Amino acid sequence: FYLISPTNLTKKSKKAFVIFQDSSPAKRANNNSRRRSPGKPESKATMATTRVQRIMTQPINLIFRFLQSKARIQIWLFEQKDLRIEGRIIGFDEYMNLVLEDAEEVSIKKKTRKVLGRILLKGDNITLMMNT
Repeated sequence: FYLISPTNLTKKSKKAFVIFQDSSPAKRANNNSRRRSPGKPESKATMATTRVQRIMTQPINLIFRFLQSKARIQIWLFEQKDLRIEGRIIGFDEYMNLVLEDAEEVSIKKKTRKVLGRILLKGDNITLMMNT
């Protein structure tokens, strides 16, 4: 097993990517116990193949990335198809409550924007978050 650590994560949240072999330890033991004739190279069929396992991105890590980059984001609201909120995240908690700075209420049908300033948006109201 080989461990490869990503360079873009902070020290506290460091995770590792794992490269693993397809064959189980029992199969590898059986493969190693076979006798090979001297001078004959090992066939490709008996060589173990490797894959990289991807680590799933957690929602809290994505929100933290939005916070760190100070990116302007758009938030779709629960059961409010024609109303969206745009702003910069300056804080959040484990319930996905967000503190937004320079927030604006965007009406899709009317195509209007209402300046809200700094707001606290409850996590229950969030359907989708994306960069604008």
